[in-house]
Amino acid sequence: MRVAVEPSGFTRVHDRYAEGTMVRYTTGTIYETLARVDAVHPEGPLLPWLASSFTAGPELTIMLRPGVLFHDGSAFTSADVKAVLDAITDEKNPTISMRSSIGEIGSVETPDDGTVIVRWRSTPTPFAIRALLGAVPMMPSEALVGDFDTLPIHRAPIGTGPFRVASFVAGDRLVMERFDRHRDGALLDALVVRFVKDDTVAAQLWEKGEFDLMTRIPPAMWRAVESQPWAITGYHRLRIDENAYGWIGWNRQRPVFSDVRVRRALAMLYPAELIAKSLELGLESRVTCPFLLGSKSCDPAVTPIAFNPDGAMAVLDAAGWKDSDGDGVREKDGVRLAFSFLMVTSSQRMAKVVPLFQEQLRRAGVELTIEPVDAAQSIQRMRTHDFDAAAMSWSSADAVSDQYDLFHSSQAEGGKNYVSLNDRAIDGLLEAIRGATEDEPRQELERRLHRALFDDQVYLFLTARPALDAAKRRVHGLRPSLAGYDFAHVWVEP
Repeated sequence: MRVAVEPSGFTRVHDRYAEGTMVRYTTGTIYETLARVDAVHPEGPLLPWLASSFTAGPELTIMLRPGVLFHDGSAFTSADVKAVLDAITDEKNPTISMRSSIGEIGSVETPDDGTVIVRWRSTPTPFAIRALLGAVPMMPSEALVGDFDTLPIHRAPIGTGPFRVASFVAGDRLVMERFDRHRDGALLDALVVRFVKDDTVAAQLWEKGEFDLMTRIPPAMWRAVESQPWAITGYHRLRIDENAYGWIGWNRQRPVFSDVRVRRALAMLYPAELIAKSLELGLESRVTCPFLLGSKSCDPAVTPIAFNPDGAMAVLDAAGWKDSDGDGVREKDGVRLAFSFLMVTSSQRMAKVVPLFQEQLRRAGVELTIEPVDAAQSIQRMRTHDFDAAAMSWSSADAVSDQYDLFHSSQAEGGKNYVSLNDRAIDGLLEAIRGATEDEPRQELERRLHRALFDDQVYLFLTARPALDAAKRRVHGLRPSLAGYDFAHVWVEP
């Protein structure tokens, strides 16, 4: 199987390693959670997984499934659940994102090996309960002893899943072999993940038949193989509509982005139709909403800002940004309308998108300088707000998603509020959403949040890009879902 992103580590609870691709391909294979999203009804209640049952209320009582073993042969017990939660809630550890998701836990009690009782310091939000059950990977308590930042488990994961790590070769591959002591078992002997970042190289290897499963096929390649005999006869294609979207963020700590009129003008200069025609080829949908596309959490009345250079220049003029010295770049109060754009060198998509955007900005008197960085450096700089503008994507395996960590002002330092948004009204909506216990009132608040984020142009939302994959016809059992594939039930014809 080809994967375009190589993980730097495998412990989702560590802020540094909570990368979407890594989570997708290790959850359900190496790691398991207490509960999981229903593949058929992703917006519905979670289904028990490592838990045999759970009862939510002011406290959460979890009954564990008996007979579960870790890959090292040790039994999974309530002590392991407590150890994982203790590691997450320890404020000395780099676990801010997961800690925010599961809420302020007051105590974790383990009256016996099969029972866990979690109490929060105040009434837990539905999001906190859902995240604790469905997003926290279970690991053995012994593996969490020591300096959390340098634990061996970050590079050598130990889980309860149907596959265990046999080898990991940086820059090449991850080999997972069947864990024969898994209570449910797996049909495959092994799952080999090959890290091939370059789409062109991946396409060449795919054409040679070296991948049983080719993932993350670019739209142009997807269209090109529609008439290729080797692809038609040898593979069947899989389109998966994920809960994911791309965005461009403007760092509010930069004065040039402090005015919503500037952010709106930049959106009006984004050549969405040109990009759709030349790069997306009808396979992606423009979005304005941080929730699952088409869900009741999105306000259908909100539509993307249209490409309008003349309108953008009029907005900038009205905001006081004018090219007074004739050098081709607008300025205001001695400050030039210029910024740098962090562009990840491995992103072949943004390598095409940003220059097209740059040209439209240049024509309108806005100077964009491209600053190439590797993926790790980009994330680090965004976390520390050491950037002007940058592009990224968010994804979730759950149709019900909490936006607090992305947009609440408290999450600007250490969380994922990379753009330093600090808006009291948006904070209030995020807090109210966390307090909503019923779906309809929550969705009404989420529609209001969608409108507020759009009106403020917090992000320049781009597109919801489906996962475009292709599997050899001898591969069976691949069932697309928001959470990815369930590889335990995949089998291959001889």
